[in-house]
Amino acid sequence: MSEVCKFIFKKQVSREFIEEQIAFAVLSAECTFGAAKVRLNAAYLAADDKVAIDVSGPVGEHIAEVFTGLMIKFIGERNFSVERVKKEPKP
Repeated sequence: MSEVCKFIFKKQVSREFIEEQIAFAVLSAECTFGAAKVRLNAAYLAADDKVAIDVSGPVGEHIAEVFTGLMIKFIGERNFSVERVKKEPKP
């Protein structure tokens, strides 16, 4: 079973800004875990007003934590929500 953190933005945030912040969070994970481990274990999906980050392992947890911190700092914690969701594997 995998878990994802779903971010939903209440304030208009550009996709470019979101991608930049995810890239920074991924870079932080690479500094902590190494590039190879991040490449093998990191997964995310960014849409216009939503982001999903796979938090099934420590790499994804790190990326989600850094991304959450960046969003709080730059857009404010009232301007987005985050929810942890468990995903059942498909048969």
